[in-house]
Amino acid sequence: MANLRAIIVAVVGLGIAALIIVVMATVGLAIVGFAAVACVVGLIAARFNRRNRVHKRENGPRVWDDGNGKIIDM
Repeated sequence: MANLRAIIVAVVGLGIAALIIVVMATVGLAIVGFAAVACVVGLIAARFNRRNRVHKRENGPRVWDDGNGKIIDM
């Protein structure tokens, strides 16, 4: 009778462990899928939302002196 109970407890324990592994694998795949979708959406948004490029100033940097120190705009 003790052997039968030990076998049942072992089978139930292995079943619970297998269920936990399946649930964790599913959650992991869901997280990876969400991250992949977020990356693709970010890349598409960056592609359509192009920023204006900074143009080089031909006159060089601008310098202001307000009395407290110099401000240099590169």
